[in-house]
Amino acid sequence: MKTIISRWCLAGVMAIALSSCGSFFEESSQDEIKPSTVEDLQATFFHDGYPYNFSSDSYLNLLTDEVQNNGLTDDHYADRLKIGQPAFTFNPDMFEGALSFINDENSWKNYYTLVMGCNVTLDYVDQMTGSAQAKQDLKGQARLLRAFYFLKLATIYCQPYANDPDNNLGISLITSSAVNDAYPKRSTLRQTYDFIESELKQAKEELKDYKPTTHYRVTAECADILLSRLYLYEEKWDECIAAADEAIKNGPQLTNFNSLLGMDAIVYDASSSEVVWNYSGKFYNSEYINRNDIWSTAIPYTLDTKVATLYDQTNDLRYRKYVNKYASSFIVTKVSFNSQYDGEHGLRMAEVYLNRAEAYARKSVNGDAAAAAKAMADLNTLRENRYANGTYTPVSELQGQDLLQYTLQERQRELVWEDGFRWMDIKRNHLSVTHIYTDDTGASHQYTLKADDPLYALPIPASALSRNPNLQQNPR
Repeated sequence: MKTIISRWCLAGVMAIALSSCGSFFEESSQDEIKPSTVEDLQATFFHDGYPYNFSSDSYLNLLTDEVQNNGLTDDHYADRLKIGQPAFTFNPDMFEGALSFINDENSWKNYYTLVMGCNVTLDYVDQMTGSAQAKQDLKGQARLLRAFYFLKLATIYCQPYANDPDNNLGISLITSSAVNDAYPKRSTLRQTYDFIESELKQAKEELKDYKPTTHYRVTAECADILLSRLYLYEEKWDECIAAADEAIKNGPQLTNFNSLLGMDAIVYDASSSEVVWNYSGKFYNSEYINRNDIWSTAIPYTLDTKVATLYDQTNDLRYRKYVNKYASSFIVTKVSFNSQYDGEHGLRMAEVYLNRAEAYARKSVNGDAAAAAKAMADLNTLRENRYANGTYTPVSELQGQDLLQYTLQERQRELVWEDGFRWMDIKRNHLSVTHIYTDDTGASHQYTLKADDPLYALPIPASALSRNPNLQQNPR
């Protein structure tokens, strides 16, 4: 049986032609170095399994209620206006034809490429020489990252979990690097989430003794954070709370934003204590949102003004760290200018407090009075670390739906434009989104994505469908 290996080579470790389709571990040539140790395989995995210098799925912001369109204010922005149009206007063919995104925004391709890097590692690590502990550490990282990528794919290409998980489509659970004649089908949504859960639990056990010296490696604490996210999406409130409890017990403290000194200090900086895992990806380098290319007028797609008003603009330091007003529009500045050098994505403790607070708030809606106090405690812990010293007044006396709505607003304030959170929150809360698009002639058009629309499971790119006859497209 032939095998597929990672598409890129790691300089100094191996040299493999991009067109090679032979078995790397079974055949070799004069210019290839065959991995034989865990360290060799680890070096390859760090290059091909981790999402560094990765084209992220920041186009998801264009689908949400957190982005507004400003039309064409300068001819210099014409391409950005055009490239962002398909997503912003909810075009079912947003990934195809003349309206297609740039190639590196193909999330289906990008995440499955990283999945393959994880699969190669898991398939071959036991054949390498090295200590049992080193092998276990490597397995845990590969397994956790594969689960992370599967969850990312599910949030993009699947309906929310509560919408009939036994009949709605999940993703293709590709768990081997082996090549055979079978084309993978899509699992059900329940099967997808169940597999992710089991993988995260196993990865947590495998990583229990792994203590890296850098935040650029995943750990057991990452598994707890992702489990709290998974259970939140599944509406398993008690399980979400338990996973968040574990993450908070074993993870770092929240960053007090009063300690983030300097204009360029961001929440993912090395000086930010709450970062558990950090990776870099394209954000403002994208073709449709680029704050490094602002001329004298607003760029075509900016933060919706209504979101900016959610902040206490005087005392909430997130308004200064996350948002910047430019002329009459707002841009999000929570990531660094130098994304190719500094990570500005990953996992951090703020999400955990928000996941647990929402789970408690949901229980409060269902009549659990004690849960309301716990939700407010989590919200106050987070918010106190975000306000200027001495200015914060704790939230109190909220119950039921009022508490839930406040918690969901706090998610927006904290997670604005971050890693597709708002896209998933809109889907699972059954919300609609209305956009006003102003074309290059100045004419305005209204587009609405209704609650539970089929498009909340984004279309799989045609290039993937053409290669796999068993791959079922999402209904339109």
